[in-house]
Parts: sequence; structure tokens; C-alpha cells
Amino acid sequence: MKTVLIVDDHPLVRAGLRELLREVGFVVVGEASSAGEAERLARELRPDLVIWDWALPDGGREALVRFLGAFPGTRVLVVSAFLGPELACALREMGVQGVVSKTAAPGELLRAAEAVARGEEAFPEAAYLSPREREVLAFLGKGWGNAEIAEKLGISVKTVEGHIERLKRKLSCPSTAALRALAIREGVGDGGAGSGRDS
Repeated sequence: MKTVLIVDDHPLVRAGLRELLREVGFVVVGEASSAGEAERLARELRPDLVIWDWALPDGGREALVRFLGAFPGTRVLVVSAFLGPELACALREMGVQGVVSKTAAPGELLRAAEAVARGEEAFPEAAYLSPREREVLAFLGKGWGNAEIAEKLGISVKTVEGHIERLKRKLSCPSTAALRALAIREGVGDGGAGSGRDS
């Protein structure tokens, strides 16, 4: 049996998660409505898995980094109302084991929770962008052309085009214009998702 701590400031969300998780055999040992309460309960209960709402009133990057540092053996699955590639990448780099959108189907959330509880990662493909792919995406969001990006990064235009094609596949964007729009929307390269609360 895997034990779970649910961290969300909305009682209805916590209740829904509690019932979903119990259906597949998780034992919900506690619920918290704030990052501070989550730390206290995690210290007391030592859950195997923590499901953490990114938009906690006292949450955000600093609170989650502090929690991860205090409980290195506890696996964390983040849920976010506005999940984009920049947030997914930032959370993976922070040491979170998975992330899922609050708009996901119940089955998707459960699969992510089960994967993280097994010791696996559960991220959208966008979280696996390479540092160079993220650089190219950031420059696209600033309106730069392929030749400008190539000169800035010291690589060939052909290499830039290759990165753009991989970005299209990973981010399910049909065109370079769609990539630019996504980069602007997500604030890629401008501090975006890692800078605080996600709504």
C-alpha cells in the first residue's frame, strides 16, 4: 500500500482526489491546505507520495524547493491548472518526479500518481526539451529568425532548423508560427513558470 498526502487549498479538490486515489489502492494519510501544513504533516506521517497543488497561497517555487530539500525520500507529483512546457521543464529540474494538469482526465492523473509511486517519472514530453532546444524556443519567442538564432548560438542554420523540427514534434506544434506563439504564451526565456505562483 502506498501512502499519500494531498496538498491543495480547495476542499472539493482534495475530496475528489481522495476518492480517486482510494479507488486504486492508495492510502490517503493526510490532507493539507498550505505549504506550511504540508511540511508539518509530511514530517509526522512520512508519506510515500505527495500530490502538490502548484497554486497554493503560500506555495510557488520557493516553498516547493524547501519541501523537496526537507523530504528528499518523498516523491512529489505536482498538479497545475495551467500546465505548459516551461513549467514542466522547471519542475523536472527542481527535482519533482511528475506533473499533471488539473484539466486532465481522472485516469491520466491516476496513471501519473501510480508511475511516480513506483519510482518512475511522469512528465509530458515537453519536459524533456534539451537545453539547446529551450534556447532555440526562447529566441523564437523573441521573434528571431533562423539565421539570427544560428549566429547567436554559433551553430548552422541547418542545425537550428533541425531543433525547430524536433520542437514541433515534442510540443505538438504544426508550424514555426505556432512554436513562436507557444513560447510567448509560456514566457519561455523570460523567467516564466519558475518565477512564482501558477495562477
